Amino acid sequence: MMRAILGGTFDPIHWGHLRSATNVCEQIHSDHLILLPSAQPPHRSYPGATAEQRFAMATLAATEIPSCSADNWELLQSRKSYTQLTLEQFHQRWPTDTLVFILGEDAFAGLQSWHNWEHLLDHAHFVVMRRPHSHNVFSESLQRWLNKVQVKQPESLHQRASGCVYLAETPAFDISATAIRNAIQIDQPWQHLVPSSVANYIQTHQLYR
Repeated sequence: MMRAILGGTFDPIHWGHLRSATNVCEQIHSDHLILLPSAQPPHRSYPGATAEQRFAMATLAATEIPSCSADNWELLQSRKSYTQLTLEQFHQRWPTDTLVFILGEDAFAGLQSWHNWEHLLDHAHFVVMRRPHSHNVFSESLQRWLNKVQVKQPESLHQRASGCVYLAETPAFDISATAIRNAIQIDQPWQHLVPSSVANYIQTHQLYR
């Protein structure tokens, strides 16, 4: 089984997250999508909703996507949300499965600042979501590393258990969690930007007010 993993603060989770990830899953022919809220994002300040609320919203969103589930693994850890450690632990959890970690192009550009970044591909592949007509230029050292591990066809991800990076051309979805939170605060329309179950949860719990 190929399990695709989308991590993030998800504060709140929205259609931009979900449509981009499902587009990637279709491209690489993954069997299951895991939504993985991070408990203590090392590169971000504390989010607006609690970890439990963000996981609840991810769980609701997962019900609206085929072959999708939310996982609270990182919420249960006392450490910060380091991707390398999570992927190592997920490999122990599913030793016979192929793990694919999905991330955006901007995040990938800063990969060398991640914890133990040289070992990120030890137990997984990475799929980088590239915007249409992107001209993002990576650092020289990151590009050299990418040249060694990049595969050009998504089928290659099924031929090895780990160790590859695939750059996936994905549609642009102009949605951000910040814009949603701001819209809620000033009473502008926002409900269409998230799954209906997530919108109901936000309204019921009066989040981001």
